[in-house]
Amino acid sequence: HQRTFFIITAMYLMYLRISEFVANERWIPLMGHFYKDGKDNWWFTTVSKGNKQRQITVSEDMLEALKKWRHYLNLSSLPPPNDNLPLIPKHKGKGAVSSIRMLRQLIQECFDETTLELEKAGEKDEAAIMERATVHWLRHTGISDDINKRGRPIIHVRDDAGHASIATTDLYNDAILQARHLSGRKKTV
Repeated sequence: HQRTFFIITAMYLMYLRISEFVANERWIPLMGHFYKDGKDNWWFTTVSKGNKQRQITVSEDMLEALKKWRHYLNLSSLPPPNDNLPLIPKHKGKGAVSSIRMLRQLIQECFDETTLELEKAGEKDEAAIMERATVHWLRHTGISDDINKRGRPIIHVRDDAGHASIATTDLYNDAILQARHLSGRKKTV
């Protein structure tokens, strides 16, 4: 469960795509891609769609999740510079996970278990929402929550999400949609 918790946390807090966890011909996600700059800020480097490299802000909660993950793997709390261990090692064998399908299945199993628990607790509306959740939903929810609940500047969210255009990130901004609706609601003929 630690693997699944770490992946879900990173998808939500860092807006990672599932493909950014797996090794492929152009990128192998490593522990050393988490790094601290000269001002004690933690960052994560990934390669995303279009083969674009980006640096993502690592929050304190994400750093705690990384520590728990590394503890589970019997590693030091935080990765030293140039740590070449895979971010998500294979369950059996050596090297980094290379199967998106396997990670997707782990996350879906977690969603399914959560849905069942919500149903048992009588939380039918929440269970219905969870039943429709997808892996990519974690990224979208993280982006939306940072803009609408945590008030992060949209340009910061855009850069962490790797959106080429601020217009893409604006789609997650409920305040803009609410203002737009309010301004159009009282139009008359």
